[in-house]
Amino acid sequence: MFRLRLSLAFAVLVALVCIQAVFVYWGSNRVNDYAQHSRLASDILSELLELSTSKQRLRVWASQQLMDANASPEVRDSQLARMQASAETLRNLARRDLSLWGGISAREGVPIPPEVDQLVSVSELLNDNIASVRARLLRLASLERGAEFASVWQELNEVFDMARGRDLRELINGAIERQRKAMPVARAATERGLDQLRQQAVALAALTLAAAIVLALYLNRRLQRPLDRLLEGTQALQAGALEHRIALRSRDEFGRVAEHFNAMAAELQRHRSDADAARRRLEDAVLERTSELSAAHETLQQVDQRRRQLLADLSHELRTPATAIRGEAEIALRGADRPSAEYRETLTRIVGGVKQLTGVIDDLLLIARAEADQLAMRFGTVDLSELLGDATEMAGTLGARHNVRVQLEAPRADLPAVTLQADADRLRQALVIVLDNAVRYSRNGGAVRVSWQWVDGRVQVAVADEGIGIDADELPQVFDRFVRGRRARLHRADGTGIGLSIAQAIVQAHQGCIGIESIPQQGTTVRIELPCHLPIRTQET
Repeated sequence: MFRLRLSLAFAVLVALVCIQAVFVYWGSNRVNDYAQHSRLASDILSELLELSTSKQRLRVWASQQLMDANASPEVRDSQLARMQASAETLRNLARRDLSLWGGISAREGVPIPPEVDQLVSVSELLNDNIASVRARLLRLASLERGAEFASVWQELNEVFDMARGRDLRELINGAIERQRKAMPVARAATERGLDQLRQQAVALAALTLAAAIVLALYLNRRLQRPLDRLLEGTQALQAGALEHRIALRSRDEFGRVAEHFNAMAAELQRHRSDADAARRRLEDAVLERTSELSAAHETLQQVDQRRRQLLADLSHELRTPATAIRGEAEIALRGADRPSAEYRETLTRIVGGVKQLTGVIDDLLLIARAEADQLAMRFGTVDLSELLGDATEMAGTLGARHNVRVQLEAPRADLPAVTLQADADRLRQALVIVLDNAVRYSRNGGAVRVSWQWVDGRVQVAVADEGIGIDADELPQVFDRFVRGRRARLHRADGTGIGLSIAQAIVQAHQGCIGIESIPQQGTTVRIELPCHLPIRTQET
């Protein structure tokens, strides 16, 4: 639409320029015709005067010839030649003047002046007149004595002035007079034509300028607003405002450009949204990965800390019995011989130290085998009450040294006797570990209670103490290997932190599970659940 308007505007300007060119061309031709007419009038007048002068000179020559006054034939011939040339020139000028007036008449609708045709007819009579004059002058001889001059001179004048029965002298004099009158008229027409041409050129130039100004203002107003909107849109996109849209107010080329601009902005906005979403996903993945790496790093630090603590604990656990064994041996070997009873007591203490050292080594081997799933089990029928009684008795001996009571609570009367399919030694080892921890981390004069019950078809054994307890944040790591809590370290410096790990491995080898609950400064309860594979043997049976 706007392209059509622009084409129409240029077409109007081109049409105005063409009209101006046509008017200028037409006016210049008109002025040129008047100028030619003025020049032709001047030339015709000059030739008529030249012809009249030549004829007058021939009259003088003829009078001299009649009076035998030495008239020269060369003068006669030269004047005849001049008359012939002037007649020929005058005839050409008369024809050109007639042709010029024919064009002016056809263009401006004015009649051809009658003197133009008369001049043509006069020019055509001149050849006959000149021929007659030439022939008469060639035959002209001097007058004899007594001859009448007047009759001869009159006859010569008739030859000079008459052609085809017409008075050529009057025709030439009339033509001279008309040309003299026509010259100022032609000059005035030329000047008038120039004025008209100038006025028309100025008027058309002013009209073209006005039209150009109007079209420029119109196109500027039509271009300025959409260009401002497009410029505003591009600046908004450059500033990052991808939600900016150009209002569609027309269906022309600018409207289509605005439509394409809005589509481009929407596409850019969609790509930015996708890029932002991808960036956020990447940032989330980086944060998640960073969190995982931080957790792994923290875990590695904890593992390294546990490793160092393990090495320290193992060194302590191994060095203590080894130092005792070495000390007993050195005391036995130092000094004089002693009674055999003292040597026996020394060897007995050395054996105890070796057992302690062997126990630590056995614990480490058990952990290693549990990690390799190579823990050997010898299952058999085990009476739960007997197993708990043996373990409680063994723990009671340890509790007596620490002034801690270990008590096996009697089951309810309605509960049947229970036998398990288990490795009695391993299961007893797990119970002893749990009871040993309960005794070691109980206060002086405290008590440890052992009980069992049925829970959902499984046997649950509970070992509860009134000891130091475990902080809540350390409960998830109590079954980790070589882990000891803050309270445990403060209460007892010795210990490897692998007891509960061994107990858990043994319980899990029996398809059971072990859990722990604790309240700091109030006590800890360890619950062991075991499956019962054999039929329940009631008290009656």
